[in-house]
Order: sequence, then C-alpha cells, then structure tokens
Amino acid sequence: MTGRRPPIQGFGSARAAMDVMDDDALCLVLERVDSHVSLICAAAVCKRWRRAIADAAFLRRYRSLHAPAVAGEFHNGAWRSNEGPVFVPSSPSMVDARHLSLDFLPNDPGAWTVVDSRGSLLLLLLLLMDMRLLGNGFPDMVICEPLTRRFEIISPPAEHIKEGRSFLIDVTANETGGGISISNFRVLCMFHCGDGVMHTAMLTAGSSWSEKSICHAVPNFHSTKFLGRAGGSRYFCVEGTSLVILDGSTGDFTSSVFPAIGVFDFDMERCNFFVTELRDGKPRIVTVSHCTLKVFARLGSGEWALEKSVLLWQSTRGLPGYNLLFFHYDQDILTRGTGSVILSPWSVVLCPQFAEKWRYSINLETMEAERASCDMGLMVYRCDLPWPPVLHAHLDR
Repeated sequence: MTGRRPPIQGFGSARAAMDVMDDDALCLVLERVDSHVSLICAAAVCKRWRRAIADAAFLRRYRSLHAPAVAGEFHNGAWRSNEGPVFVPSSPSMVDARHLSLDFLPNDPGAWTVVDSRGSLLLLLLLLMDMRLLGNGFPDMVICEPLTRRFEIISPPAEHIKEGRSFLIDVTANETGGGISISNFRVLCMFHCGDGVMHTAMLTAGSSWSEKSICHAVPNFHSTKFLGRAGGSRYFCVEGTSLVILDGSTGDFTSSVFPAIGVFDFDMERCNFFVTELRDGKPRIVTVSHCTLKVFARLGSGEWALEKSVLLWQSTRGLPGYNLLFFHYDQDILTRGTGSVILSPWSVVLCPQFAEKWRYSINLETMEAERASCDMGLMVYRCDLPWPPVLHAHLDR
C-alpha cells in the first residue's frame, strides 16, 4: 500500500513564518516579487495577501521599485500590407498574443497604422490612402488599450489639415503609481493647414482639443526628420543642424545644436541615423555609414560620445546567405526598435540576382548579428501591461 507523500521539506515552517508576520513585514516581502505577473499570482494565495497587494500605497511603492511589465511590441509590417499592426509578445509563455489582437477596432484592422505608444496604450491613424493622396483632410485617430479591448475615436483638431503628426503624452501618476490610461490620456498634435503656419493642440481624455502655445523649438514639417523615441521623449533632427526633443511627460519642446557625431549630409529620404534606447532606458544615437554602425551615448555633461561600434561586414559573416558584395554599398535602416536595429544592404535593390531581400538585425547591447526573417516596418512600438493590475474580489482562498 502506497503511503502518503511526505511534506516538502521546510514548506510548513516557511508558511507558518509568513502567517505570523505583521502586515509591514509582509509588504516588505511582497515588494520583492520579481514581476507584475507574479504579483497577481501572489494576490491569489489568500485574502490577506490580496488585501496587502491591492492597497494603493503598496502598489505605488511596488511601481517605484520595478520597471513596467512589457507585454511586447507592435509593428506595422510591410508597406501596403493589409494585415494591419502585428503584435510580438516579449515572452510567449507569459503573454498570449491573441489577447492583444486589434480585431475589436472599428473598420478592418488593416485600415489602421500605429503612430505612437505609451504605457499600455496605442495611438493609431486611419490609413485611407486615397484620402491622404487627394489631400482631403487629416484622417481620424483611435486610442486603444489592447489587453482590455477599450478604445476611443479621436477626430482631428482642425479641418483641412494638410500635414500632421500626433503623440501620446503622460499624465500625473495616480495614487497607485499608475500613469497614462484610457481614462486620462493626452494627445499632442502638430499640424499645418497648407499656409506654412505651424500649430500644436492638446487633447485630454473627456475634453476637446485646446490650442497649445508655440515655442521656438517646435519643428516644421518640411525640414524635419523624426528620429525615434527614448527615455519617454521623442527626438527630431531639423535640417541636420538642430536636435529637438519632445518631453513625453509634459508635452514641451527643447532644442539644441545637433551633436558632432560624424553624421554626413542630411537626407530626409534616406536618413542614416536614428534615436533609440537600450535596457537602461537612456537615449542613444545610432549611425550607419560606410558599413560601420556606431552607438553614441549622452554623458552627464550633456555631450554625446561614442560608446561602441561594429563593422557590419564582419559581424554578419557566417550568417546564412552572406555575401561580401552586399557591403560594397550603403546599408538601409529598415526597422528601429528598443535595443536593436534591422538593416538590409542597398546592393540587394541594385542587383536583381538577389531575389530575396537579405535582412539582418544588430543587437545594440551586444553588437551581435542574426538574420531577420520579416519586415517589421519603420519602427516597433512597445506596449506595457496595464497598471495597476486588476485584482478580482472573488480570490478568497
């Protein structure tokens, strides 16, 4: 006869120790839970743990100690793709991509393109190509939270907008440490109506557009290149001489002289540099020239200095399909993302014998290369899990 399984060594004493802890000591232990997903699991252990975790003060402290939980990244896919934005989970074992589908949006998902993201929110533009080509106005936007499947349609701030760009802007953190959400978002729109006069307007959830005062740093559209996002801010290059930063917390612009990092002729169409961030959340300027990729970091003094570099023809050697002829020409920047970049040799376009485009990615942390199998569009957009977590009242074990 098989006897009872012996208890796990030490489990009973550990559980007993947790039971006799006072509430302050329990919170100190729970604050060290390594992820938001694990924290939700911990809240299901018993009523006492759930009450401790659901407390606003605890959630605020926990958020200050732990980085937001990244659900994954959205990208718009290939040019003229009809599939719509695509979600790539950061960890397929923790996040089911089906739960972040955009099939709940009005119109077909392929009609939308992501233009910005902030926290757990996405800002999308209704991509009606015939309407944009005819210049009949700026299309509608939608702000949504994919995990909760909530959205709000946003009409443009003015009629007959000829050109515009919109960004999600933070709000003041609430008592649980939560920031921007579907109920308190802000959208900043920069636009002109064909007369050359720049306008900026701000929309706050639950209200209408209000004009925002123009400062000297607001860039125009005719000589400006959007370089990317890093550290909660957006970066622009104006005529290759000025670096303009949009603060994602306040919506304010600042301007400085573009750093002397060896960037050559400013080309609006084939820009050979961009801004991104690494795991430390700090901005980097990445340049690609003469088959060399360089990463520049901003020092405490505000100056930019070379942090690392790699010869692309060397780092990609050994990858399937490698051909040294690929590096007789410049490299195209296909996708800019957090901590990585996807490139392709310009020679692929010039040489018809290379029927399949040879794409490869560079990890900006390690500078290692690997083949990239899909076209992810110009930029990837990070999406975090909503905060604070939803803790259901029926978890009463």
